[in-house]
Amino acid sequence: MTTSTPSAPPDARTPPPAILSAALGLIGAVPTGFLAVIAVALGGLTADAGPDPWAYLLVLAPLVQVWAAIWLLARRGWLPMVIAVVPVAVLAGVVVWTAARTEDAGNPVLPLLLLLAPVVAAVLAATPRVRRWVAGRPRRTG
Repeated sequence: MTTSTPSAPPDARTPPPAILSAALGLIGAVPTGFLAVIAVALGGLTADAGPDPWAYLLVLAPLVQVWAAIWLLARRGWLPMVIAVVPVAVLAGVVVWTAARTEDAGNPVLPLLLLLAPVVAAVLAATPRVRRWVAGRPRRTG
């Protein structure tokens, strides 16, 4: 005869890595969002030869990252946070690479902070504790 003990109910409290991931995701979207606003203000959505599709991606990337941070805190999914930081991290990496190649590069640590926040947000969102917390959310019945 095998007796099974009832499993403990899932912890409803938000784990600190999820909060930190969402916060870093929001912080990491700010510089890219600022860059997108500047690009739009300077007429970056239309090039001389017509509409520039890359400028729309520049505007969309920080919005998706903010949505993914909210989605994570709503306990709906951790994977969107990991995927959403990829375009922002690539853009930040291009900014760091471009800034490092100029003659007046200055301190290379400051541009690296642009890259650090989105990458750490993705790593924290993918931790087993956050994944278990998201997976343990109550499901709607009916």
